[in-house]
Amino acid sequence: MNGSRATPSPRPTDQSNGGRLAELPIEGYGIRAVHLHGAICPRAEALGCSVTVFEPETERGERPPELDGVLAQRPARRSLGALSAAARRAFEHDGQTMRVQVEWPLSSQAYGLGEVAAPLGRIGRNATLWNTDAWAFGEHSPSLYQSHPYLLVLLPDGRAVGLLAATPERGLVQVLKDGVEFAFEGPPFDLYRIEGPSPQAVTQALCELIGLPAEPPEWALGYHQCRWSYESEAEVRRVVGEFKRRGLPLAAIWFDIDYMDRWRVFTWSSERFPDPAGLLRDLREQGVRTVAILDPGVAIASDYAVYNEGLAGSHFVTLEDGRPAAGRVWPGLCHFPDFSRSETRAWWAGLVQRLLARTPLDGLWCDMNEPALFRTPTKTLSPRAQHRGSPQGSHGRFHNLYGQWMAEATRQGALAARPGERPFVLTRAGHLGAARFAATWTGDNQARWEDLGWAVSMVLTLGLCGQPFSGPDVGGFFGDPEPELFERWFELGPYLPFFRGHSDKGSCRKEPWSFGPRIEASVRANLLLRESLRPRLQRLLAEAARTGLPAARPLFFAAPERADLAQVGDQFLLGDDLLVAPVLERGARERRVVFPPGRWRALWPEHGAPDERFDGDDGARSVPAPLGRAPVFLREGAEL
Repeated sequence: MNGSRATPSPRPTDQSNGGRLAELPIEGYGIRAVHLHGAICPRAEALGCSVTVFEPETERGERPPELDGVLAQRPARRSLGALSAAARRAFEHDGQTMRVQVEWPLSSQAYGLGEVAAPLGRIGRNATLWNTDAWAFGEHSPSLYQSHPYLLVLLPDGRAVGLLAATPERGLVQVLKDGVEFAFEGPPFDLYRIEGPSPQAVTQALCELIGLPAEPPEWALGYHQCRWSYESEAEVRRVVGEFKRRGLPLAAIWFDIDYMDRWRVFTWSSERFPDPAGLLRDLREQGVRTVAILDPGVAIASDYAVYNEGLAGSHFVTLEDGRPAAGRVWPGLCHFPDFSRSETRAWWAGLVQRLLARTPLDGLWCDMNEPALFRTPTKTLSPRAQHRGSPQGSHGRFHNLYGQWMAEATRQGALAARPGERPFVLTRAGHLGAARFAATWTGDNQARWEDLGWAVSMVLTLGLCGQPFSGPDVGGFFGDPEPELFERWFELGPYLPFFRGHSDKGSCRKEPWSFGPRIEASVRANLLLRESLRPRLQRLLAEAARTGLPAARPLFFAAPERADLAQVGDQFLLGDDLLVAPVLERGARERRVVFPPGRWRALWPEHGAPDERFDGDDGARSVPAPLGRAPVFLREGAEL
């Protein structure tokens, strides 16, 4: 570990066999290990995993509170006594920040930490865990919209270790070649170590701790079209009509903030959408579902029923003196629901239920729910703002849970409104376990080649962190893509779990026909391909809801002991037997493909002859990659 930090003396490891799992040094440096037996984690035990919680305690005996939304499973507390001075060098709390160091063999790989605009591997990278409105993010953005304090460590022999910091606080995670340091503000936190025979087993055990993801409705697996904004009923009908006229599959169309009356949540503009219920019914009859955005900011306005209800019910986050905290977003000055309170979540769920009773929306989109604020350097509520639910405390403590709580309340309302249906909820902000309530997307990306590449690594990483239903803004949200980039986006999109085109109102139009007839034909072929893949995706996401296994999987899942697969972050498996190798570079007309074990055949003739087989034992191969379809390969004997 880096000598600039307080570093315990390393324990010896057996580099020849990748190190014994028990020698990942935590215990013995001032914390006690408590094994979680099968009664607490039965699925983990059945998978051959062991789960150990390391429980620190300061000399003052402080313990972190039980935090809703961090873990679905938590053992009973145990008193461990005070730490010695020597112990605190490795598991250290200085009164403000807790630091934990864990070491591993030099040849290991590390993945995870949720949303990070970077290649798949985390060795040599830092991540700040603080949910932030990171519009137009890039590789050097310090933090994005979600926080996932979890690392998956792949050992050289194929076994795996998961490391989970059970805290929602602001944190910095520094990943080095030989280990990691977790540093989180606030009180001491528990560290969970999941040891397992494979990364698949560890991922499933993780989901037992944080909760299994929700299964989406089948319609949500199709192609979604969105823009900020389709601003009127006439424009929505025109766009849907063009999809129908051109023979382009369309599962859903989305309503961004401009459908609202003065951007007030739970309202419709009577001028732009005079009959929203009638519009939505007409679209449903055409086979097109609808999704509308919800923001947490409630406009401060005496003529606004939602504001008056929230004020009367004491439903808003407060200042230290008890007055509601205020901040500026789309409607102007707003208050913000205190989703830490069960009463407030029930109130919000009731608002959702009423909205769905008035208008037959099919899905709901939780946006700006970090929460994001305008005209403030922190982009969010003051860390001293107060949450009065259970748990209680400052916004600085529970900021990273805010979006997750909003998604939970929104899902509760959707379930109450449509008890016989699986809800579709999308959230921008979240934490470990948010997949219990909502799908997610990777935020306000840019129309750049870099963002196309990050889409793959971000979706894979979210899957490893327990969120299997995710995807990027296809085409890039900000900016105008060149035609080649737009086409490559739609080559990748059909194979990602969540497939939505979305764009900023300041950018060019990005509907499938916006770049001329040739590219429209290419996009049509890929949209039709997505339709053929929907049964596969439905099976995979149902499996994810049962087991926690992601639909889009890193190549090392196929052979965790193979070092070459551990380094690949620009290809992925959709399930176990469909290999996707998208083209991610401008001007490329061929690409290098690394094949996992087995024999593979090209799905499309432009990437390999019908009788040609690619053997995973032969290493990497260069394959043709003309515009039109991504290179995709099917394992011999498998069906699409």
